[in-house]
Amino acid sequence: MNVAARVVVLVLAVLANSAVLAAAELTAEKQRQIEQLIEVHDLTTSVSIGNFYLKQEGLIAIRGLLTRLGNQDKLGPGWNPRDPQWQRAESVLLKEVVEKVSQDFTTLDWLRPQWQELDSREFSAAELDALLAHFRSDVGRKQAMIVDHTVSTHVMATLSFSGKLKDIPGIQEERNRMQAIWNKEDDDMRFSIQDASNADAQRFAYSALGKKYFVTAILKLTGIISRRLDDLAQALPQQVNARAEDIRPLLQEFKSGHG
Repeated sequence: MNVAARVVVLVLAVLANSAVLAAAELTAEKQRQIEQLIEVHDLTTSVSIGNFYLKQEGLIAIRGLLTRLGNQDKLGPGWNPRDPQWQRAESVLLKEVVEKVSQDFTTLDWLRPQWQELDSREFSAAELDALLAHFRSDVGRKQAMIVDHTVSTHVMATLSFSGKLKDIPGIQEERNRMQAIWNKEDDDMRFSIQDASNADAQRFAYSALGKKYFVTAILKLTGIISRRLDDLAQALPQQVNARAEDIRPLLQEFKSGHG
């Protein structure tokens, strides 16, 4: 290989390496943008709705298990939710359900990777810059709250319209907490669209990027959360049944006291 050819090869290698480094830097910068955009949002209300629903489903699974075990062991009509041993057994199993829900849903650790992938797929670096600039403004922060509230409303509607929310004993505390959080968020997000200082909010809402973001954040993010709730709810009966031996001593205690 002559000198000129070696120079060409060297230049091409340098250019290729520079392109790789530039792509890596762009990817890292885009990742930082996405993380900052996610931090704009607060899904506390959606989490409270999910916690309420999953506790409901956990209690239904627990009470189903306790009823079946009572029938198998012929414990009689005294084995019911008013009995102290039943209540203790329910408490043991519910504690395990709540801990599992906290790990698998409440922390939202599961959501971040999916949210990051969604934003990376949907938005360019330039669009992410524009979104960050807008949501860091006063009116943008209000609109971010509107997005969060609309996500929670869609999550609630998905559960309600499908008949998945039930009124059962033992979940009133979660219901009250959920309603209080939802009401506060509903109050906090409001602002006057007639105020001339909020013209930027109108422009963003009607812009192509604004519409795209609302669809992505509300519809697609809601879908991710709703699917997660469905998957966890469907897994709860099996998880509860797997812990049946944990409460066997309480059934034996009941049987000894009613023998």
